[in-house]
Amino acid sequence: MSAPARRGGRGGRALLCAPLLALAAAVLALLAGQGRAEAAPEAHLLRVDPRASTVDGSPVLTTVLEVVQNKRLSDITRNCAALTGDANLDCISDAIEQPSALYSSFDFPDKNAIFSVTVDGTDLPAKFESKARWGDSAGQPGVGTAWLILIDAASSMGTRFDEAKAVASAFVNAMQPNDIVDVIFFNDRGVVEDSKWVSNKQTAAQAIAGVTRTYPTQGRTRPLFTIIKNAATDAFKELGNAGQGVPVPMHQAMVVLSNGSAGADPSSTAAASNLLRDYLTKGRFPENNDVLPKTPVPVISIWFPSRLVEEFTANAREFMEGMANTEIGGFFSVVRDGQQRRAANIVNAIRTRFNKMHIVKWRVSCVAPSITQTFKLAFINTDPPIAGDATFQNVPVGIDPTAWPLDIDREATDRAAKKDPLYPGSTVKIFGNFCWGGNTQRAEIYMVPKNQAAPQSLQGGNLEDAKKAQRTLIEGGMRGKAVTAGDSVVEFELPDTDKFLVGKGDQMTARLIVYDNQARRTSAVTADKILTLKAKEAPLPYLLIGGVTFGGVVIVLLLVSIFRGGGGRRRGAVAAAPPRPIVAGGGPAAPPYAPAPPPPGDFGYGGGPMMPLPGGASRATLSGPTGIFTVHPGVEVRAGRDGATCMIALSEPRVSGTHASLKLEAGQLFVRDEGSNNGTYVNGQRTAAAVWTPVPPGASLRFGPVEFSVRLE
Repeated sequence: MSAPARRGGRGGRALLCAPLLALAAAVLALLAGQGRAEAAPEAHLLRVDPRASTVDGSPVLTTVLEVVQNKRLSDITRNCAALTGDANLDCISDAIEQPSALYSSFDFPDKNAIFSVTVDGTDLPAKFESKARWGDSAGQPGVGTAWLILIDAASSMGTRFDEAKAVASAFVNAMQPNDIVDVIFFNDRGVVEDSKWVSNKQTAAQAIAGVTRTYPTQGRTRPLFTIIKNAATDAFKELGNAGQGVPVPMHQAMVVLSNGSAGADPSSTAAASNLLRDYLTKGRFPENNDVLPKTPVPVISIWFPSRLVEEFTANAREFMEGMANTEIGGFFSVVRDGQQRRAANIVNAIRTRFNKMHIVKWRVSCVAPSITQTFKLAFINTDPPIAGDATFQNVPVGIDPTAWPLDIDREATDRAAKKDPLYPGSTVKIFGNFCWGGNTQRAEIYMVPKNQAAPQSLQGGNLEDAKKAQRTLIEGGMRGKAVTAGDSVVEFELPDTDKFLVGKGDQMTARLIVYDNQARRTSAVTADKILTLKAKEAPLPYLLIGGVTFGGVVIVLLLVSIFRGGGGRRRGAVAAAPPRPIVAGGGPAAPPYAPAPPPPGDFGYGGGPMMPLPGGASRATLSGPTGIFTVHPGVEVRAGRDGATCMIALSEPRVSGTHASLKLEAGQLFVRDEGSNNGTYVNGQRTAAAVWTPVPPGASLRFGPVEFSVRLE
């Protein structure tokens, strides 16, 4: 075969292979595209907010999250790769600013979601309460964004400075009712102007307009990384759940408007911007923050190219682009000279994504007994699979565990009280989801006196206000005793006093607070949320009344019998003695034995001197600095600070409301500690709680610091 033929043959094979290679490339591209399309959606927690529970009295956490499938920036801007210069930048901006260009949003699958809190190493699932889209909830309390707007005012910005201010004004003008904003200007060395957090659009607009020119240069390099990080840390560490005079919304974002110029500063490189992005995504300001809530911050980075040395321009672009954490709602775009009109598209693209976020509420019965908490969000059996979020590990979220409300099932508790109304000395069942594991020593109940007002609201206060309200109601109330305590129901014995009854007749109620004395958590304490149950006056003790009545009848009959017998002898002659029976031996028989009649006025029901019990004392006397007290058989006597229920009333603050109980049984005195804080002591030895302990004659008996000597008589 000739050379041309051979060349032609090779050419033919080349022509034949070209379509195959093209087809293979197309298939690979399709597969790659399918791989990208089928990438798993991800859920991102952007806030865990407990504030509503402090006010509402229910243990409900509010979470702000999104479920999205993010797209790569390189995929969006691929068609721009063949362009250069301004055409390349415009192509990138146009592509990014299209609606949903960087992500696809998904609904929140509540039936497949598991939100858990870690307590003592165990992940305890919360109960789903509700969900809503962010954009549909704009009028709800707290549904807003805290916008931190950083404006580059260095001299290198030149005429771009006014365009950056125009974009900043577009964000301010788009503020919604619950939004707040902090406008910060920075130069070559740091922050030069700061409006602080404000909720008024006009105030923010005036702050932007108030800086009319850039600041003089201070060198060929500037630590841009450090300037932005310090500004973000100072601003966001003020966003605690208690607020700083301005109501803090549930979401946050940072807008950086800069040319990205850092000169030759070694800390402001593209790699450094990735560190800054991670820092803001983690949302802890500063990194070792163990008090203020974790607040992940989406970063909106808008680059304003300026005339710089070529290599500095490339570094500036990479720095600004690398700062945008698009995976949690961040954004990057380019505004060239005279293109401030892009501001509307940029704001709309960001707002559109934020409006697709979800507000999901969870009922969280148990929390860890520490300031830091661990929450996890996972999904099961979803199609496509959804990746969860486990980034809230041992982080502060603004929960004071002692102020977290107990989970009371108000409906079940109310139904039970309507069936069996409360009354002094009765028992009450409280239903809920409790974390005390059946320990009756942890469960306490306090009845609120009818003349003691509960706080109207804790709205606008802080967590310390909630704790003060708890203490006030607990200190002034009357304590009941837990009879049984399970994870879903606890039964209490109520104090035997009518001081907690409010109202009359069918409208009578009783207010109460359930308290976990180990976790130091209570049920709701505000006037509108405090547990208020149907009550009634104590029923008459019919058995006792019947017994007394029967005894009275017997006494009357005995008196009648005696008087009749005595009167007959007085009216007639002295009756002759009956003849004595004759016994063998001729003498009279001895009279039969008969017990002596009781003395007048004592027929076994009182009235005469108290006789000692067989083998023991008839009373016990306690003598101490607060007085002399007597304990009689058959009467259980309580000692403590609560004068309404305690016969032995002790005003010492280290003595509990109902500190201990005493009884005299079979001539022996017994004492039982009622779970007091400072203990009950017999001859210097502390007694076990809820156990009757004998007190020997002559012993010393001490309730906390108050000591008595014991005498049995």
